Amino acid sequence: MGIADDIERELATDHRARKRAREDILLRFRDLSWQDQYKVFEVIQGYFFHDAKGRTAAVLREVRDRAACIEAVERAARHLGLPAGEAPGVQEYDRAQAELGLGIASGVVRRSWHSRGEVRKAVRGEPVRLTRRQRAGLRAAIRRRHTGEEWLAGVREWLGEGGQGTCCEDYDAWARDRNAGSTGEAGSRRVPAVAPVALSGSIAGAVLLPWSIIVRVAAGDVSLADAQAGELRRLEAEDGEFVALRCIALLHGLTSMQAKRATRREGFPAHAFTLYGKRVWRLSDVRAHQAGEPFLSREKGDLQGQVMSSTEVRLLLGLDRMEMIWAVAQTQESPPQAGRVPRPAGKVASQHYWWRLSVEAWRDLGREEARGRGQ
Repeated sequence: MGIADDIERELATDHRARKRAREDILLRFRDLSWQDQYKVFEVIQGYFFHDAKGRTAAVLREVRDRAACIEAVERAARHLGLPAGEAPGVQEYDRAQAELGLGIASGVVRRSWHSRGEVRKAVRGEPVRLTRRQRAGLRAAIRRRHTGEEWLAGVREWLGEGGQGTCCEDYDAWARDRNAGSTGEAGSRRVPAVAPVALSGSIAGAVLLPWSIIVRVAAGDVSLADAQAGELRRLEAEDGEFVALRCIALLHGLTSMQAKRATRREGFPAHAFTLYGKRVWRLSDVRAHQAGEPFLSREKGDLQGQVMSSTEVRLLLGLDRMEMIWAVAQTQESPPQAGRVPRPAGKVASQHYWWRLSVEAWRDLGREEARGRGQ
């Protein structure tokens, strides 16, 4: 008995290893072309999608209905003499349906596939969007929690090829070229040769870090967990009273998109105000919600009328953009310099904000002083 036999026995008796192997199969299945997915569906007969509510029958019925539609579209295309991989338009299909006596109307095809673009992709053999039941089945079967590391694969590959980490635009240019060249010909259709890599914006939205830190994590200079913990501390300390979506995502271990959905669910604290279209929450409410503790029920945007953005302050005081930037910079000096704007009340999501009453009082005081000097 060799080492390989021992490993094989261990894997066979390890429930977690077997579960992970099944998930790997399903992840690979998700990336197959539509035709290959259908063949797999026919073979496995929904084994990974069955439940007491009869979901298997519904999923297989949807897939088989889709397959019948594509078979009819392909027959119509051949009858019309269209090139291989090209789907007929609605009127062309209706004419071929009448001539061939096909039992599937164009409306049935549309309802089954939801869009002509999906039909064209299916005919060409490209991956298509799964139905709602199929997506639910995959989510139920694949419960692996992503750590965020998978988003860094492209950055690591780029660095390995000599990429420089000073500019995310350089990485994006490399990633687009790589993704465009990552398909090869297989018969009459293009198939992925290697998995595509994410662009910098998608990576930042998933791991919630600035580009400079993303590169350090990909290079192995700092762990992803430590980098995210440091970013969370920075965002919480940025204002101390209010936080934006990125901080909430880091607190709950979510991506930006997941956090957007979570903050719109019933029971999540109401945001206090918006700043340049971004919602802002009280940090105390967010922490209480995370800990499962009670927090005050408030109206959404209850502080909106009390808060001013940099643009609103600038317009109220009659300053242009450069004057405003210079005036705010003076208020951040130590000690702060008396200037043309009051010191900001705080900063959240990298944007300063002011309390309206304070700004208006500061403006009125300046007018009184100016009148006093003129007398």
